[in-house]
Amino acid sequence: MSKEKRYVVTMDMYVYADNDYMAKKRAHDLKLSLENRRHSDQVKVTEIGEMPFASLHYRKLDDPTFTPKDLSHEPLPF
Repeated sequence: MSKEKRYVVTMDMYVYADNDYMAKKRAHDLKLSLENRRHSDQVKVTEIGEMPFASLHYRKLDDPTFTPKDLSHEPLPF
């Protein structure tokens, strides 16, 4: 068996959403999708920020973690 080296990979991608909550949810869904392919829990979302198209403005979200909440009183996003 060969000894593989471990590397850290930081990934950036664009996620389009109507609000911060849905951006976190979509990032979390992508994370789960990657984890499920390799049965690994080592995928981490380290930062999420809002950056409008063709703009240099960047707004970092204070907390990138996704926490499901009750949306029964809000309209569904789809």
